[in-house]
Amino acid sequence: MTIQTETNELQVQYYLSKEGDVPFWDHPLMYGHRKLPKNYRPFVNVEQTINAYQRKLLDEKDFTVLKVVGDAIAANEDQIRRYLISKMSRSEASKILERLRRNGFVDRWHCRLENDETEEIRPPAPFTLGIAGYKLLKHFYPETPFMNPNSWDNHNIKTLQRYVAMNELRCLLIESRTTKGWVWNGVLDHNRAIKKPLGTALVSTPKADINLIIERAQMSQDFVGFLRGKLHQWKKVFEVKRSLPIQGVTETVPIVVIYTSTLSVAEHIHAQLMLDTYPFTVWLCVEEFFEEHGLAKSCFAPQGQEVKRMYLDFFDKA
Repeated sequence: MTIQTETNELQVQYYLSKEGDVPFWDHPLMYGHRKLPKNYRPFVNVEQTINAYQRKLLDEKDFTVLKVVGDAIAANEDQIRRYLISKMSRSEASKILERLRRNGFVDRWHCRLENDETEEIRPPAPFTLGIAGYKLLKHFYPETPFMNPNSWDNHNIKTLQRYVAMNELRCLLIESRTTKGWVWNGVLDHNRAIKKPLGTALVSTPKADINLIIERAQMSQDFVGFLRGKLHQWKKVFEVKRSLPIQGVTETVPIVVIYTSTLSVAEHIHAQLMLDTYPFTVWLCVEEFFEEHGLAKSCFAPQGQEVKRMYLDFFDKA
């Protein structure tokens, strides 16, 4: 089922969930902006951030939270608390995030829907690295490509939406205790001209390790054309290498995962691209089933004219 509406003079097509709605982190009407805290006094250079660290204005837990935010690129508060559950309570994580905002170590974002004037939907706020957090982490981890906070001024808000959505899948993979590594925007076949997957996860299964090469489809974009271009390039690599090697990830069995918010998006993608005709295995992972079914029963295999649910028991929580 689809609905068409006019947004910013562009026609947006909605692919609804079984409940008749659109998950927030794929909603084309989402908007957002940074929300500064009271008594905001940001540190803006390396010297200030290192001085704060040396004076122990940040303790070990503060630094842990900061690193989690940096590694996630953009994650909402609930996801960050889940990442940290083995280190601290949910309330403690929230208190640390709030404290880190004051000096610009992290930034908090206010995100809502344009047509929700009464703000009935209030999702957990996303967090990204602030200027102080970026300066400090780049000092200690110079080889890690953390997102420069200035870059968000050049990115569409949909980029933040896209990373938060991906972090939900990343959270579930970590909670399943199957993930042995994760790389954002990994370089494929040592060729930066090839379109990169948004994320790659090295996953352990009872039979063998597999590489989940993951791309997110967003309703606000021409996701069919976007995926067609990427899959075409990846197909060329696979036909030569019989693999999809990603820089920084152990090479093993590749499985391309197209991650969608709703089943109707997944079905439309398969109808347009005939995913079972590609030389590599393709799975469709559907966000709308996460809460009820968990990750193990939220993936589908394209077969003929249909997509059929799989039961990936190795994703059941340990």
